[in-house]
Amino acid sequence: MIRSESLVFFPDPPENLYQLRQWYGALAELDKYGGVTVITQDSRTARAVREETDFEVLIVARNRTFAGLVDRGNAKIAIYVGHANNNMVGLRSTGVAHIFLAHGDSDKSVSVSNQVKGFDFTFVAGPAAIERYAAEVLFFDAARHLRVIGRPQLPERVSRDEARVVLYAPTWEGSQETNAYSSVISHGEAIVRSLLASGFSVLYRPHPRLGVSDRRYREADQAVRALVTAAGEHGEVDTSADQTDAMQRADVLVTDISAMSSDWLSQRKPLLVTVPVTPQAVPAGPSRLHMTVPRIDATQAVGTGELVRQTIADPTHLNDIEELAHHYLGGLNAAEATEAFVRTCREVAQERDRERAVKQSGHASP
Repeated sequence: MIRSESLVFFPDPPENLYQLRQWYGALAELDKYGGVTVITQDSRTARAVREETDFEVLIVARNRTFAGLVDRGNAKIAIYVGHANNNMVGLRSTGVAHIFLAHGDSDKSVSVSNQVKGFDFTFVAGPAAIERYAAEVLFFDAARHLRVIGRPQLPERVSRDEARVVLYAPTWEGSQETNAYSSVISHGEAIVRSLLASGFSVLYRPHPRLGVSDRRYREADQAVRALVTAAGEHGEVDTSADQTDAMQRADVLVTDISAMSSDWLSQRKPLLVTVPVTPQAVPAGPSRLHMTVPRIDATQAVGTGELVRQTIADPTHLNDIEELAHHYLGGLNAAEATEAFVRTCREVAQERDRERAVKQSGHASP
């Protein structure tokens, strides 16, 4: 039996745990109000979550078992952090409200999957996401089903007088040409060499899945790691579970079309984004961020150091970043976003109770 009022359904194997880990803090706050239970379909994932959190964790392999636990339990809302194929196991339950969080909020094409229609509500970071869904998803009432909560994962802002450290954070290779945004093959070594030659220190943080499904990207990642490591005190590879430390230590970000670019806006520091070499890999529109910040195509990668210096010296750039931060992150810091997340979860639980009472009464919903 599920004793908690909130459940998180995460059916994936451990290699995708980065999607759930970034929500641990917000879920811990929600756990104070009726409890949180994490349900997995993989014993390795369950073991890791038990070691890393205080949540109740259940392993449910059979679909029938899951349905029975929900029907007999106290759960009012079911939360999902990624578009796992097995989400359908949870979505079959009609007695709870289903909330999709996603593990990142970005202008990637996968951020506007048609799968969002399977959930009662989707929590998004800011107005940019509402625009994105309204523009890209057919037959979907974005205003009704989306709730703006900011990004609870955002690190506190750290500013320095001089920009010395550039964070290069390429995304993974994607599952198809439309989301093949990674720059590690096309730009990676040239970006790092140019930054080092320009006197910057490089902090390299590859996406956790970079190279997992394509050997070419894995080899390119290894080459960039070797180059960064060879720079000695001016180079460092960061593979920690949390991006907070890297974001706070860096003064400039060079990244791909990804959630990293959106989250970085919270730091109010210079941002440059690469242009994918795959023609189909374009931002989901309308993308104010990618129409505003400096872009680096593959032919420009050898001059990245100079492009970074020009961006730092541009007196209008940080004003643009400030405006983009409000558009993409709802103008909320981490504490405010966490409060909004908990409050909105509780509001959805209350809506679920009212709707369920109407259904059980036999009367039509008002």
